Amino acid sequence: MPDARLDNDTLHLSRIFDASRERVFDAWTKQEQFVRWMCPPGVEITVCEIDVRRGGAWRVDGRFAGRVFSSSGVYLDVVWPERLVFTWAHHANGDFAQPRGHETTVRVELRALGERTELVLVHGPFADADSFGNHHRGWVGTFDKLVAFLGRAE
Repeated sequence: MPDARLDNDTLHLSRIFDASRERVFDAWTKQEQFVRWMCPPGVEITVCEIDVRRGGAWRVDGRFAGRVFSSSGVYLDVVWPERLVFTWAHHANGDFAQPRGHETTVRVELRALGERTELVLVHGPFADADSFGNHHRGWVGTFDKLVAFLGRAE
């Protein structure tokens, strides 16, 4: 089970994956892989665009529980295969053309443990406890999907 804590409205999660650091990094940075595991179970991604480079943009649109959503951001730091840092915000009414809401920052650090990889995710700061809780649940489900994805041959 992932470790999580609330520290100044910022989520800290860590998880160990049975895959090399390079394989985990590729899952985050190659669009054809990213779209297959990103977002928790029950979420359908309808648009996925990632330009993984410093200053590059990302966008994900989708459906969940009869509602639509749109999220986007910009990559602030990309160090292969160690680290990704990017901004994250949801668009009003699930419409990419609408203004972005409260912006957070996601930091993903990967540490090699032999043939395994420790992933540490720091995401925040969140505007309120509800947003923190929703993102915590979302990341836990997303990491469960990443475990399954990494278990498949690529």
